[in-house]
Amino acid sequence: MASSSTEELCEESTWILYKDREEWKDVTPVPQDDGPNTVVSILYTDKFKDVYDYFRAVLKSNEKSERALELTKDALDLNPANYTVWQYRREILKHLDKDLYEELNYVKQVAEDNPKNYQVWHHRGVIVNWLQEPSQELQVTRMSLNQDAKNYHAWQHRQWVLHKFNLFDNELAYVDTLLEEDIRNNSAWNHRYFVINNTTGFTKDILDREIAYSLDKIKKVTCNESSWNYLRGLLIHHEKGLSRNERVIEFCEELYTSGIRSPYLLGFLVDIYGSMEKGDGDKPHTFQKALEICDALAKEYDTIRREYWNFIARNIAQQMNTSNGEELLGVSAPSELVMEAA
Repeated sequence: MASSSTEELCEESTWILYKDREEWKDVTPVPQDDGPNTVVSILYTDKFKDVYDYFRAVLKSNEKSERALELTKDALDLNPANYTVWQYRREILKHLDKDLYEELNYVKQVAEDNPKNYQVWHHRGVIVNWLQEPSQELQVTRMSLNQDAKNYHAWQHRQWVLHKFNLFDNELAYVDTLLEEDIRNNSAWNHRYFVINNTTGFTKDILDREIAYSLDKIKKVTCNESSWNYLRGLLIHHEKGLSRNERVIEFCEELYTSGIRSPYLLGFLVDIYGSMEKGDGDKPHTFQKALEICDALAKEYDTIRREYWNFIARNIAQQMNTSNGEELLGVSAPSELVMEAA
């Protein structure tokens, strides 16, 4: 950090303002116009004002030259999130027919310093699309995700590249590696779903494999919302759905019987029992179990969402008493929930 600060100070001390550069004497800078009644004035540095005054000038005159291209680099060094500068830089690159591979190297350097900057990743995507050359992209995004496995912009770029250029080979193996490193990596779980959805689809064989995969991961870490959500997503595609998948129901009930009280397990059981239809089993009994679990979640295992679980319990109680137009006797919501509903 100290070395970097020293370099910045040296650069500042040797920096020559554009207004003092002989090669820019033919350009009249355009100051920023904040209107007649500025509410809050931003305290820009002299360097920032100078660079952007000259950028506005070349933008106004539509100058597309080598010096204008270099000016955009200086402007982006000061504010790499300025979309207008990136857009104009792309126009200049095309006009001058510049080497776009050099541009990829440049934007890679910018992304290393600004890994969560949307404009940087968008610019890279545009250049890759112009080149129709994605050979560097999986490695570039992998490096970025090694620094931050939850970097949304890197994931977005990777998924675009995979889909655009059909580079899905070995992608599930990459996801496996990420989940071995961090089983709670919700971005990797999301990506797994994305890869399957865009390749094999959720056929019966794939669903059986992925359900087994998710159950294995859940068994290792039962209090992991990501793997539970992935399982829930799989069951949307399964012919038996959530409430009639014997394998999943048996797995969840075994965890519950063994004493596991993960709020995600409990919430899953509530959904299973609460969505059972006629013929799925002893409906009044399963409804009653759903109510009991809602009560436990509200009071002990997920108290931060107490009102949510109370709401779900009231809905289940109402569903029990109106199912098929018949009153299901012997089944009732916990007394405190009835009182709240009243």
